[in-house]
Amino acid sequence: MDLQTKNITLDEFKEWAGIDLQAQMKGDDNPSATAQAFLNREAYRLETFIDSAFYRNVKKEYPNFTDYQKEHYKHALMEQILYVFKNGDISVDSGYDPDDGVKAATGTLNEKSIAPNAKRELMLCGLWCREIRNHGRNAGDAGPIWWGI
Repeated sequence: MDLQTKNITLDEFKEWAGIDLQAQMKGDDNPSATAQAFLNREAYRLETFIDSAFYRNVKKEYPNFTDYQKEHYKHALMEQILYVFKNGDISVDSGYDPDDGVKAATGTLNEKSIAPNAKRELMLCGLWCREIRNHGRNAGDAGPIWWGI
């Protein structure tokens, strides 16, 4: 696994999950481009979720991660990709069924949009945490502030 980048390659995913996304993704003349677009989209969505929900900036923090953190971040990404591949993209579901009305509340959908195994990996690498540190001039005066999850 290449720890120099936070992105996942099709080969890394195939080796880890045992699923060839190129062979599985239909509907395009170029299955490699379709599969890579899927990986890129899910990587972006996971990063956006972390940045917005936990007051982080994955792009800035990733180069400073230890190899342990990088490995668990990439595993979280692969868990999320596998979850969306098998279950569909819950994050874009409205929860509405035109025949029966509302099936799922937005809060339920939001909670289920991130894979449980991805959450555990993000906890291990320190990203599933709402800790805000005072990085100002008097940083030693204020301890971390924790927000409930």
